[in-house]
Amino acid sequence: MRSLDQFATNKLAALEARGLLRSLVETARTDMIWVERGGRRLLSFSCNDYLNFSTHPAIKGAAKAAIDTYGVGAGASRLVTGNHPLFAVLEAKLAQIKCAEAACVFGSGYLANAGIIPALIGEHGLLLIDELAHACLWAGAQLSRSHVVTFRHNDLDHLQELLTLHRATHDHAMIATDGVFSRCRPRRRACQHRTAT
Repeated sequence: MRSLDQFATNKLAALEARGLLRSLVETARTDMIWVERGGRRLLSFSCNDYLNFSTHPAIKGAAKAAIDTYGVGAGASRLVTGNHPLFAVLEAKLAQIKCAEAACVFGSGYLANAGIIPALIGEHGLLLIDELAHACLWAGAQLSRSHVVTFRHNDLDHLQELLTLHRATHDHAMIATDGVFSRCRPRRRACQHRTAT
């Protein structure tokens, strides 16, 4: 058996050969959408802080007040002892804003999709997923243990064909896709479950 070091080295070399090796680059956010990287001031189009809330004075003030009152961090997962009172307040406000019965906050959009998809579809369901769907949707698909079927990017006719072909043998179905796609070319997925392209 090869060592873990050799396995990791080979995997990294393979990613680099395909132009897929990524590395961390220190980036300091200086003001709103401006960042500093490598001594240069740059306009960032890659930030998730679309509305610049991270620098809004009222939000920064509320965060400071919460730290003074509650300290930093929940201390554990919500199911153990980390179901902090602020989560209930936030979720109630979000539900009210969305005119929904309830809301559930996740640590990130990635975690939301990786957690919600398996909870809703399950191993006896059918999950149809766009071939260019974000990695978080693929993570949720793999965790769901459902029958995963890939459809061609934005091809509703192909989706309908696959749905007609597979739907009758599953108790329920889900379609997973993005509103905005971050990739421009198809990628192959090695999923534990069967796929059709």
